Amino acid sequence: MSGFADELTDLVRALAKEADPVPDGQLSALWSNVRELGLTGIGIPEDKGGSGGELDDLLVVIRELARAGVDTPIVEAATAAFAIGAADADGRFDTVVTHDELDLSGPSLSGDLGVVAFAPLARRAVVIGVAGLAVFELADADIEAVVDIAGRPSGRVRLTDSPCTHADVHADAAAERLVLARSAALIGGCWGAYDMTRRYVVERHQFGAPLVEISAVTGNLAHMAVGIRTAEAALRRAVKVAQGGGNSALRRLSAAATARIAAAQCATAVARTAHQLHGAVGITTEYGLHRFTRSLWAQRDADRSELSWCGRLGAAALAVDEETFWDQLSA
Repeated sequence: MSGFADELTDLVRALAKEADPVPDGQLSALWSNVRELGLTGIGIPEDKGGSGGELDDLLVVIRELARAGVDTPIVEAATAAFAIGAADADGRFDTVVTHDELDLSGPSLSGDLGVVAFAPLARRAVVIGVAGLAVFELADADIEAVVDIAGRPSGRVRLTDSPCTHADVHADAAAERLVLARSAALIGGCWGAYDMTRRYVVERHQFGAPLVEISAVTGNLAHMAVGIRTAEAALRRAVKVAQGGGNSALRRLSAAATARIAAAQCATAVARTAHQLHGAVGITTEYGLHRFTRSLWAQRDADRSELSWCGRLGAAALAVDEETFWDQLSA
């Protein structure tokens, strides 16, 4: 880490204090500040149009925005900027989508990409496949505007011979960056839900005592915290592997997949436990818990699902010899 983690944390938390709740289908006004400060370009060298710094500095920003309950396109925009450079300075940004079946090698694309986060507002979309990467202008696509479970403006995107270009960045590198960024957002959202739940059970009294004095409540809080710390450890290892030289493609894949799986599992458990401990108040619109849990559900299932990553990790394990498999388990 570059040493700016504390400064970035303080910056994002200060910005988040000014953020107001956002109606479904709209972007937070804070997003323009995030872009103007160059936060989406962290982890990209300045000579390539980025803001400098390191990958884990970017993950700090992503984590803290999610922890504050501010849902922005930073995961998508930062990944797209890594793959193809920053969007033009017109207030727009680029988004990303993963798709394992489209042929991304030609000069055009045709097919249904499904629901793409922030598609109605973005300029371009980066399609990340198993072995390829393609970029197209969203103006060349048929977009049916929808709002996803988190309330984010999204769109069902269909392509018919839409012109596309190809970036120099390898698809595996872009996919790895997306996985790490998504995992950081999930961890931040988990911390946000945990913080809110902990405050509630400390302040809420039942039978003359705070809820936190009930052993079952305390135990559930502890399970939440342990799960988040476990996901954090997996993400730290994945970042270390990604930034370390000489690591094999298998090691990078297994580290990134493990981080994504741990973060997804944690998101499911934290969202469920947070609502259980809040009781009925936790499902009301007026109470802010849904800002965290809806985002956790949306991002948990974004890109490739937890099940898909488990399948890829298992297939990679089956494809290697016993000695290599043991090295992966014990490294």
